[in-house]
Amino acid sequence: MKTFTKTQERFYWDRLCAVVEERCREWHACGARKGPKKRTKSRLQRYNVGAPFERMDSDILGPLPVMAKGNRYVLVLMDNFTKWSKAIPFQIRKPRLWLKNLFEHGFRVMEPMILHSDHGTNFNSALLTELCKLLGILKTRTTALHLLSDGMVERCNPTILNHLSLFVSRNHIGYDTHLPLFLLANRSADHEVTGFTPADMLFGRTLRLPCNILFGRPSDTPSSSNEYLNNLDTRLEGVNAFARERIKLARERMKTRYDSGATDHHFHEEDQVLMYNPKRRRGLSPKLQQKWEGAYAIVKRLNDVIYRVRRSPNAKPLDIGLSGTLTLETIWATWLQIWRPWRQIDDSRKCDPFLDISIRKGNALEYTRKLHVTPRLVGESI
Repeated sequence: MKTFTKTQERFYWDRLCAVVEERCREWHACGARKGPKKRTKSRLQRYNVGAPFERMDSDILGPLPVMAKGNRYVLVLMDNFTKWSKAIPFQIRKPRLWLKNLFEHGFRVMEPMILHSDHGTNFNSALLTELCKLLGILKTRTTALHLLSDGMVERCNPTILNHLSLFVSRNHIGYDTHLPLFLLANRSADHEVTGFTPADMLFGRTLRLPCNILFGRPSDTPSSSNEYLNNLDTRLEGVNAFARERIKLARERMKTRYDSGATDHHFHEEDQVLMYNPKRRRGLSPKLQQKWEGAYAIVKRLNDVIYRVRRSPNAKPLDIGLSGTLTLETIWATWLQIWRPWRQIDDSRKCDPFLDISIRKGNALEYTRKLHVTPRLVGESI
């Protein structure tokens, strides 16, 4: 609006509004800095799980203070169905060392069918790819800068930090020794979604807590091993069936709440978009940094929420989510929305908006004739 107003005050030529619009579209730096007033937001995509260790989410928590054993990071794993969590401290993020912890401790109970992670370099290494191939595990990942599909383990990370912060010393020493106690408390607590503890979902029985050692627990010893197996099978079947219904209801509530803010915007091939990338660059001030980069061209639509883009014909293509992109048309649409109040005011006065502006500025009759066609062009753009 400011650019058009200043140009209109000083110059006039045919299709003035269209030319200013075209020049503003070509200047990508403005949109890369300001970004959109409202980002594109796709509808929630659901992934259904119905059995223990069908899909496991993974993430690395850290860096944390270095402990006596050299531990600085925590490998966090969480089963999507039973909500069984695992936290494994390790020293450095070299692939050979943390993959050893993943294989020896992470897969101790059961190997998952699908291992899901974020876009970190540790989870995209050739060693992990080869390990998953040998074990028959399907490796999946989120798109860049979009951690919502790995949200279960991402939400578990602050829970771990909140628990550890209550028991570590003032100099934050000894947090790795409290991880087993946190896991015991987490696995023996009812989950909001399933309504059961992770131990009930996985083993069909509650965990023995320290209070049970002190005060004992009711005797439920079966008469024979066959009776125990039958009771266990019946209990697991009932618990899992009830948990599936609870998960289904929770999934529907989450989708309804999430989709209420969806924009339902879709791109087409060859559309020009900007990609959100707030990564800090060494030697540059983050306050002056442009968080949107591009322009990228849409190469292919992989599904409803993921697009393959490329910055130049010879560049490597990238797969990005709809919530992390911005079409260049949106930048100009925010400018056009500013003119709508003017249009409403002038319609109430039964005169063209730009004619009314001209009269207020003092160029009444002569200037009116010259700009008589301009409101029609702006009306078409809006």
